[in-house]
Amino acid sequence: MRLRDRVVVVTGGGGGIGRAIARAFAAEGAGLVLGDLGAAVTTVAANVRRDGGRAVTLEADVTRGADMAALAALADREFGRVDVLVTCAGLGDAGLLTEQDEREWLRVIDVNLNGTYRAIRAVLPQMMAQRSGRIVTIASVMGRIGGFGYVTAYVASKHGVIGLTRALAAELGAQGFTALTINALCPGYVRAGMGVAAQPTKTGPLGGEEIFERYFKRLVPQRRMIEVEEIAGAAVFLALPESAGITGQALNVDGGFVMS
Repeated sequence: MRLRDRVVVVTGGGGGIGRAIARAFAAEGAGLVLGDLGAAVTTVAANVRRDGGRAVTLEADVTRGADMAALAALADREFGRVDVLVTCAGLGDAGLLTEQDEREWLRVIDVNLNGTYRAIRAVLPQMMAQRSGRIVTIASVMGRIGGFGYVTAYVASKHGVIGLTRALAAELGAQGFTALTINALCPGYVRAGMGVAAQPTKTGPLGGEEIFERYFKRLVPQRRMIEVEEIAGAAVFLALPESAGITGQALNVDGGFVMS
């Protein structure tokens, strides 16, 4: 219960990583404000409350600034503060760039990069007023290196998330908000969501786990996919007092796939 006095806002709280992050923060006693589209997020909150935790939800789309503002307002109304933001909402793309409709490209960028901006922009005034807070963006190891074909919009968006994270860390420090940190988590191949969904390859569509076994396992020192609980554990760490000196970083959680 190391975070029992803290309030955590999670976008994409109904997805695989979002669910795990919600459970992990609830286990530490934090109050949760979960935003997402669809019914899954209400189930996540119901399970948290069933286990004695505190959680409220809002159907919120990260492509709408008004929805992100409403999510921040809900946190203020229910709990009176926002201590942590975790931006889990994300979208992948698949296929050759030359065959991709411009609307598909813009949709991925709007959810992954602009959605991260909108969520941060919504909660940042409250954190600045408190002069404290932790922001954890969910990027990807694909945002650390290039060379991943067939997912160009996704790669571009995750590079952008890391750039946003680092630039804002510098900006906040320059303004004197030294107790307000922002860091990016960069998952590798995760056994959830996009990590297990079918994706195109040169030989045709393959499931994510089969792609990992064929093409990536030999490149990962731990020779395994990452579990969502490992991403959640890293997110909790970045919200704890022990991580107060960490900001502007991109932390890989990938079994050693990217060592930089």
